[in-house]
Amino acid sequence: MDRRLRILHIEDVPSDAELVDRTLKKAGIDFEKITVDTKAEYIDALTNFNPDVILSDHSLPAFNSLEALKILKEKKAEIPFILITATVSEEFAVSVMKEGASDYVLKDRLQRLPNAVVNALEKFQLDADRQTYLNKIVASEALFKKAEAIAEFGTWRFDISTGTMDWSAGTYPLLGFEKGAVEPSVENFLKNISGDDVSTVKDVFENAATAMQGETDFSITDKDGNRKYIRAQFEKELDKNGHAEYVAGFNQDVTRQVLAQIEIKKNIEELQAASEWQSAILNALPPHIVLLNEMGKILAVNDSWRKFTLKNNLGVPRYGIDYSYTAISEKATGVDELSGKQIARGIKEVISGVTEQFSLEYSFYEKEKKVWYQIIVAPLKDKRRKGAVVLHIDITERKMAEELRLQSEANLETIFKNTEIAYVLCNDKNRVVSFNSKASELCLEQFGKKLKAGTNAFSYFPKEKIPNVKEAIRRVLNNERVSYETSYQLKDGTAKWYEVTWAGIANEKQQNTGFILAFKDVTTRKMAEIERERMTADLVQRYKDLEQFTYIVSHNLRAPVANIMGLSNMLSSFDFSLNEREDVLDALGTSINMLDQITIDLNNILRVHSGMHKRTEPVAFQSLVDEIRQSLAVLISEEQVAIKTNFTQAEKTFTIKSYLYNIFYNLIINGIKYRQAGTSPFISISTAVKDDKLEILFNDNGKGINETDIKNLFGLYKRFDTSVEGKGMGLFMVKMQVENLGGKISVESTVGIGTIFRLEFPNQ
Repeated sequence: MDRRLRILHIEDVPSDAELVDRTLKKAGIDFEKITVDTKAEYIDALTNFNPDVILSDHSLPAFNSLEALKILKEKKAEIPFILITATVSEEFAVSVMKEGASDYVLKDRLQRLPNAVVNALEKFQLDADRQTYLNKIVASEALFKKAEAIAEFGTWRFDISTGTMDWSAGTYPLLGFEKGAVEPSVENFLKNISGDDVSTVKDVFENAATAMQGETDFSITDKDGNRKYIRAQFEKELDKNGHAEYVAGFNQDVTRQVLAQIEIKKNIEELQAASEWQSAILNALPPHIVLLNEMGKILAVNDSWRKFTLKNNLGVPRYGIDYSYTAISEKATGVDELSGKQIARGIKEVISGVTEQFSLEYSFYEKEKKVWYQIIVAPLKDKRRKGAVVLHIDITERKMAEELRLQSEANLETIFKNTEIAYVLCNDKNRVVSFNSKASELCLEQFGKKLKAGTNAFSYFPKEKIPNVKEAIRRVLNNERVSYETSYQLKDGTAKWYEVTWAGIANEKQQNTGFILAFKDVTTRKMAEIERERMTADLVQRYKDLEQFTYIVSHNLRAPVANIMGLSNMLSSFDFSLNEREDVLDALGTSINMLDQITIDLNNILRVHSGMHKRTEPVAFQSLVDEIRQSLAVLISEEQVAIKTNFTQAEKTFTIKSYLYNIFYNLIINGIKYRQAGTSPFISISTAVKDDKLEILFNDNGKGINETDIKNLFGLYKRFDTSVEGKGMGLFMVKMQVENLGGKISVESTVGIGTIFRLEFPNQ
């Protein structure tokens, strides 16, 4: 064996195991051995130690040799098994051998053990070789049968005495017939054979009695007019008296081989012609090519090398052929001493087989211009001899391009670090790879976190932004470019606006490898846009208010003014009794009070508009509700009002507190006033954030509102339930203040169930 013999020894007596070791070593057997005495150790060793031979005592406390043989059979392991035991009966020895043991050796005759081991190994090897041989034979027979079925073989048999024939199924197509289309006969055998070949094949049958064996080639023309080339092989079959009785043969379609030979002949001719161009092709290659033998001497060169030797004044005949390459390179200009030594060592290592390939780049100045070369040394792929191929490649253009690329990268790095745009580069696992100083500053200012390479990009965004960020990354990974504007609130309550751009990064195979995230501070521009939008909205709102004032003046003011004018005329034009005069004065006072109330309402409306530029501040919703609860404590107690709040999604907002207080106050009062008879008022107030919008919901269990009344619900002086005191100003003021805060209000209601007021504001 080419390696040490691995022996697995089943033995529970250490002294017996040592005696076996000494016996094998004394016989000169090189081995490594492990000894086991339990079934578990034995099974583990079969798998992990992979022994070449197993030595086993018969009886151990845990198990015995018969169990060991049984386990070996179950694992289907082909390993010699030798029993080493004390005196046993012949019947037992025979039974162990029948169970699969290769041999047995008595412990008092261990001198026979080395031969038993060697013989067992040789026998197992012979059995393995024999089985391999049998497997090959079986495989060959199966392959032949399959080939006969699919590879266009055909067999035939000619009866010499009767002149009749038998054909196999494969013979018909080989002779140009459909299977079973004709009767097997010599005449049909010859029918489709080309004229020049008929006589040759005919002689096989006519001289069958005297011919021994042979083969002949012929061609046929099949029913489609195609020409086939057939090779027929045949031999005689003798009867018991030694007389020729049959000629057995088989036909094989060799059309492909014949056509291939024709093609090969053509190719050889072309190769012979092409060989004359090989030198020209080699000479046309730009690299300086040199072929070296195993001694490092030059065998052949190309024209580029020839010019190279002249250019470098090497001064060697025949361009260095038959000279040492290393000796010539020492004379070459441009290669420094260190590089020259590296090249000489690299050539020796490639030729000797120490390394598969050697490569070195070096530079020098040629006519005040820096040039670069790469030398590549590869082994000569020739089994008959050793050597190497040396190529000198001019890589000046590539090196200059690399230097230009490095300079470009340096320039880009400078721009990257000094731009006002924050850039973050992430890989396809959303991990931060690199970033510029602006990104680091922005992250620290905006999120209070230090930007670090290797961290998850999601960890820097506020929770409410994560869904939008994930959607942006999904689109980028689908090769989309994503751009949008968004705002982030600072600790001082102000907001900064950014123009955000996501762009994917693809490799040369157009596979996504990550993305670039760019933040550009557009707060100044955005605030200007917001101011323009606010001013536009203000103008629109003022126009609407003007229309509303026109309506109030033309309708609400005209009635009391007309009454006052009429009553004044009556007082000046008619002579009334004292009682009549008091009635007129009472009516005049009522009209004046009405006019005064309308004036107060107009003043309240104007006060709302004049307060549009009030200072905004953070307002906590729960604190606001608690303040209103306190101010309405008596009413809430008397009416047994339950107010439930849920501000988990948005706990506060940045707004004008007095407006928001008035909105909450009016909607809570509204839920209490319009309660259902016999039912304690229940009001639920909650917040939600949807698509950068803050939503506030007021849900009550009051009377509900008719669907026909909802469209006019927020109109000035619009009242639909006269059973409750009011004048139609509350919801009008709520709507006006909601809109002045940049929001909108809507209502859903079902009579007898309750009402939902939905307020929507920009999320700040």
